[in-house]
Amino acid sequence: MRRAKEQTLGEVIKELLKNYDITSKLNEAHVVTCWDKLMGPSVTKYTVNIEVEKRILFVQLNNAALKQELSYAREKIKKMLNDEVGEEVLLDVRIY
Repeated sequence: MRRAKEQTLGEVIKELLKNYDITSKLNEAHVVTCWDKLMGPSVTKYTVNIEVEKRILFVQLNNAALKQELSYAREKIKKMLNDEVGEEVLLDVRIY
């Protein structure tokens, strides 16, 4: 006997995350974990702290020249990370 509305386990999990408003936090965590992969080891070794707060990515670096360079590329970084997640998770990137 089949039910009228069958769903895959993935669909049920997505619906559950959406209903409990966990999807945004999960996407923010995905952005943070993607940083190392997308930015590479040359940026990762100077990254001190990275966090998302109110859809803004805050990245603390300990290299002044790299801070300056990445500040100019903020829009590109935001697009790369949003594309990786598949949704517009970030509204802005702040390098400090």
